[in-house]
Amino acid sequence: MSFLKRKIQLKMGKTLSESHAIGKNASTLVKLEDDETVSTEISSETSPTTLEFILPMRKPRQKPTSPDANSKNIVKNYGKALCSFASSKIAVAYLEDILKRKSFECVRIKEFMEFIKGKKESINSIESLRKLLVIDENQDDNLIRSYKELFKEVSVIFLKYFAVNWIYSGKLLHKNAHMQYRFKMLRRVQNPEHFTYLKTSAK
Repeated sequence: MSFLKRKIQLKMGKTLSESHAIGKNASTLVKLEDDETVSTEISSETSPTTLEFILPMRKPRQKPTSPDANSKNIVKNYGKALCSFASSKIAVAYLEDILKRKSFECVRIKEFMEFIKGKKESINSIESLRKLLVIDENQDDNLIRSYKELFKEVSVIFLKYFAVNWIYSGKLLHKNAHMQYRFKMLRRVQNPEHFTYLKTSAK
């Protein structure tokens, strides 16, 4: 009989332990559910605030920028831009008009463009640009003289009407400096014989 009582007590004790464990797990589960609910509520409340501080990634600056640039680089950039314009489709209408006004009957626009394209890579200084503008009375034949005169005329058109767009829509680092030198370049192209320097500070 005592053996039976002891067996019943052990069985009841195990049942109570299991019930207690289930209750503990249940409370833990409720606690977890409560935590998840709180976590969700906090996330929904704070996510807009968090998003306000997310900034787009910026690429590291490759080269330092400054309001001014070396005058040699400015001349080189302008010189290459003048050659690009003179040998582009945009310049054709202007070239045709200049040919009519100057009566350059021996000049063919396509051949002129090829001539200028061939000179573009050599433009890297005042001297190289000046050689493409100044007529050499001893060495230049009539065709080369016409080419240089035509190049000067179309360069003036570029500097007057197209340079601003070229400066601000291109990849130039020193846009303000190029803009400040624009009229200096215009005066020197108009009078290339005096194009011997370009001051390092644009005024």
